[in-house]
Amino acid sequence: MKKLYTFLPLLILPVFFVLMSYSSGTPGGKTGSMGDNGNNCTQCHSGSPQNATDWITSDIPGNGFVGGETYIITASGEHTGVGRFGFELTAEDESGNKVGTFTILNGGETQLANANAAVTHTFAGTTPDGDQKSWEVQWTAPEDVPGDITFYAALNAANANGSTSGDVIYLTEKTYGPDVTGFGDIAAESGFYPNPTTGVVNFTIADADKGSAVKIYNQTGQLIETFAAASGHGQADLTKRAKGLYFVQFNDGQLQKLIVK
Repeated sequence: MKKLYTFLPLLILPVFFVLMSYSSGTPGGKTGSMGDNGNNCTQCHSGSPQNATDWITSDIPGNGFVGGETYIITASGEHTGVGRFGFELTAEDESGNKVGTFTILNGGETQLANANAAVTHTFAGTTPDGDQKSWEVQWTAPEDVPGDITFYAALNAANANGSTSGDVIYLTEKTYGPDVTGFGDIAAESGFYPNPTTGVVNFTIADADKGSAVKIYNQTGQLIETFAAASGHGQADLTKRAKGLYFVQFNDGQLQKLIVK
């Protein structure tokens, strides 16, 4: 029996250190996103994740974000009887690539994780306000706008019982598109982005091309998309088209290469 007591602390210590480590922030790569291979907090905590809506908010305007501009992203959670609240937040493009730059606003409650591609809590940042908790962080959009960007977050509503059992994991996400209005207003020449694209293409229309039609052709010369360019900007969705080379034609008649990957 003495030998059993001797080894019990050795068995308990690793669990203790894991719990203490995660209460001070996630190990990273646990947001449930494509870029994190769907991994979330249930890899360490029991149970199945639940989906939550409107738990990620921001001051990004309704017409979208602008490359190089900085915004406030807020992750919030609510759970009746929660003892502690933890989270991890990241931002990705449509291919699952990490995009933008996070900057910590409250170093007492938040910190960078996953090679600075995500934000998570500190131990001091796990104390809820009643049944709720929220965290704010700055995010700077990439200069080279890649199209739509989605913020993913996993939140752990922990019961603070000192183990990984009995906690409830929530997954939430929010997608924002780029501001195509601003580009259209200042465009001296017509153009489109991103290129290459995973499907969605944004167009900026110069004054000379307004009122005409933007046309997209495949490699065989078949017209596959056309839309009026009266507003100074537009968007085409090629996500259901085959990957490969396409051509875009504006009012000047010249063809520009577009790659769908």
